[in-house]
Amino acid sequence: MGIEDVLARCRATVDRVAGGGAGGLSGTSGVGGAELSSFVVDLTGLPADHPERSRLAVTMVMALTKGGGFAPVEVAGHLDDLLGLVDHVPATLAVWPQVRASARAQSLMHAAANDLPIDLAAAERELVELEERMWDVPAVKLVVEGAKRVVVMIAAGRVGDERAMGKAFDALHPWLDRMGDDPNATTMRSLGDTAQRAMAAQRAGDLDEAIRLIGEMKAAAANLPAEVRQVFAGAFDDFDAFSTATRGGAPEGGGPVEDAERAVRSLDDQGAPVQERVKARLILFAALTRGGEETDLTRIDAAVDHLRTALGLGPDRSQLEFVLTGLAVALFRRSEISGSTEGLDEAEQHLVRALDLMGGPQHPQWALASGLLSNIRQRLGDLAGAGEFGRAAQRSYAWRALLEPDPAEARVAIRDAVRDATELARTCLRANNIADALRALDTCRGLMLFAEVELRDVPAKLVAAGRADLAGRWVREGRDSEGLRREVVAALVDAGATRNLLDPPDLAEVRRALADADADALVYLLPGDGVTPGAAVIAPRTGNPAYMVLPHLVVEGDADVERYLEALAHRSREAEGATREIAPDGGGSFGDSVAALCDWAWRAAMGPLLERYFARTAAGRVPRVVLVPMGDLARVPWQAARRADGTYAVQLAAFSQAVSARLFCDNAARRPVSPGSTGLVVGDPDTAGAAVPLDAARVEAHAIRQSFYRSARYVGRRPDGSTSPSGRGTAAEVREWLADTAPQAGTTLHLACHGSYTAKDGKVKAALLLAPDDDEPGELDTDEIVRVLRAVPERRIGLVVMAACHTGRSVHGYDEAYSLGTAFLAGGVRTVLSTNWAIPDQSTSALMYLFHHHLRVDGMPPWQALRAAQMWMLDPDRVPPPGMPERLRSVTADHDHAHVVAWAGFVHGGQ
Repeated sequence: MGIEDVLARCRATVDRVAGGGAGGLSGTSGVGGAELSSFVVDLTGLPADHPERSRLAVTMVMALTKGGGFAPVEVAGHLDDLLGLVDHVPATLAVWPQVRASARAQSLMHAAANDLPIDLAAAERELVELEERMWDVPAVKLVVEGAKRVVVMIAAGRVGDERAMGKAFDALHPWLDRMGDDPNATTMRSLGDTAQRAMAAQRAGDLDEAIRLIGEMKAAAANLPAEVRQVFAGAFDDFDAFSTATRGGAPEGGGPVEDAERAVRSLDDQGAPVQERVKARLILFAALTRGGEETDLTRIDAAVDHLRTALGLGPDRSQLEFVLTGLAVALFRRSEISGSTEGLDEAEQHLVRALDLMGGPQHPQWALASGLLSNIRQRLGDLAGAGEFGRAAQRSYAWRALLEPDPAEARVAIRDAVRDATELARTCLRANNIADALRALDTCRGLMLFAEVELRDVPAKLVAAGRADLAGRWVREGRDSEGLRREVVAALVDAGATRNLLDPPDLAEVRRALADADADALVYLLPGDGVTPGAAVIAPRTGNPAYMVLPHLVVEGDADVERYLEALAHRSREAEGATREIAPDGGGSFGDSVAALCDWAWRAAMGPLLERYFARTAAGRVPRVVLVPMGDLARVPWQAARRADGTYAVQLAAFSQAVSARLFCDNAARRPVSPGSTGLVVGDPDTAGAAVPLDAARVEAHAIRQSFYRSARYVGRRPDGSTSPSGRGTAAEVREWLADTAPQAGTTLHLACHGSYTAKDGKVKAALLLAPDDDEPGELDTDEIVRVLRAVPERRIGLVVMAACHTGRSVHGYDEAYSLGTAFLAGGVRTVLSTNWAIPDQSTSALMYLFHHHLRVDGMPPWQALRAAQMWMLDPDRVPPPGMPERLRSVTADHDHAHVVAWAGFVHGGQ
């Protein structure tokens, strides 16, 4: 066939497209996909310099997109081939840049939606650039924006970034609204809403609801054109198969299995593409194994056979890591049920290959595959190997924390971290590998705070890593930009631009930090679970790491502990005077519950630690212990543990608490900031009725300012109730001070005010209650503290003292330790004093004055100053220090300062 015949056929095809159906997603091109493929082949076969080659390609792209709009979905896969044939465009065709941008965007969207080999991060960057260039061309901007949303959604799904997926769905709504009367817009909007509900159900652990919603989604997608269905339903078939396989299978019963088997047979009979047939077998595997919980060997064997078949179907590799991991899950389950190790070698081979394909902890199945390898090594008796793979699994949780800017969402994303870390630590202890047990426990602690620390001053880190392009985007778009945070974290990890981004510190690093902090040991307190006893896992400053079995360190079922925790939940400083206690259901006061707890704390942990392990501390030295209590143990006042003779632990040792070894090391490495006479002192601000006045708090604050910080600014109310001329003590004033980098701002903040801890609509909030401004409430919460300090990494604050209620209470679970106190530490503050409960007003005032006295007059470090103040409270012959104002003496007189509630609520953190 000659060139003229080829040209005639190509011109006829262009004419049919130009005179074909309506454009848009729902339109038709006038030709089928096969005929358009032939057109591309014909043009490609023409000589490269033939003038009609480029002209016909340009004309076809113009016709398919109707001048830059949406091309019919069934031809989107040919647009890039056509663009590749264009080497000359007539100068008179001024709209070509717009048409090309539209066609290129749709080509990228098609490649992403169909799992074609494409760099999704590069595709997103290109679409952002196209969107910026086409900002003033509404029709093209609509196309580019829609393509970007789809690419972001698919990229987020591949790495398990559920929040980015959710934001991409949210962003689709206005885009769909601008599509006008396109009949598919409503269906696609419904698809996005249903998919978000399915993801929310999955995160909440409601798998039956997630599966039901997936069914709704598939039914809705069936009404879309095939290519549009591929964009949406294809992405959520992945969710269907992979999430079900990973987090639990379909409900019991024959329905899901029978449906999945029919789908497999139908696709096989049709000779469907390999990708679809593999996906169908993954769904069948999930139904047969019920997420790895099936006990019927016949069903498990069937699942193994189906996934082995999937491996042999053909060259498609887009889902290979999921098939390999699923096959290993089934083989491991069969080994468990049969009580043998048969098949474990094969399972291990599949998992090693799967991990290689995943590329790192950013993959959504990294934790599953690595954790399963750890279990296999353990079953085969290789406890050291089990620990290695277990630590690899935990990196996935650190990655998720780094990806998620919303702490509440991050808490959901990493909810399994504590369970897996605890199991891994116990495995390491059984192997007598204490150093690895310490690192294992640290992998689940304070991950959200860790993310805040690591993501400070990101632009400088990116520039140092050779990624000035990302640094510029971070500044322009912000840390919450869709997909950008994921790309930034990946770049920092690849470049090694931040220390130990995904791994906790090793024993040598912890020892250096202990030496810098003049502490003797960092001690993890791990509660028992009713079957396995509790333990103390100890990283000493010198000598070998150690652990102690603590059989009484169990929270659940211990009446004294449960009574205390219940009473703590009700404790309030707010009403009926400043010493109000609310009795728990079982009767008795909060003080009684704390007293009983003190006896338990000695018996469960502090007694064995102080009398056995720390008994070898050098003569004349009081042991200094940095505690990392796990779970509910973080709410126990360990310094108040009481020996049978009435001696408290604080009289035998000095105690600090840390969120994790990782954050302890980070804090210890910061240059110390010496206290000076300047700073900010806040005394009982007027909360406009939100809380009762605190008479002793204002006397305390004023006395501390007058005695120790004469150059500091005093805001709030003065002892006589009048407002300070320097300020009312508003949230804005405190924020401004935190962000003030001028030397005269000072380095010490003392807050004598109310603190709140509230739960509403499933969300918990901790805040300092300050004076309201005209246009905002007087609250300063944990997230805002982090945001303010994050914006000024050069700010140097040495000490924050929060003489306020609940400032040490975590808002995201106690292993996250995300509190007002730790928010300051994460923001770079060197030392923080915070509280575990609602503290009594008068006794707190005495304790705080003594703390600052020992700090400023005696020159003690903060941890030692707090211990000395608490020892003074316990001394029956206590004498107020010289210079203590008479008014403060009178306010604090006639109170039982030695009662444990009066002094044990304060906790030291940091330097």
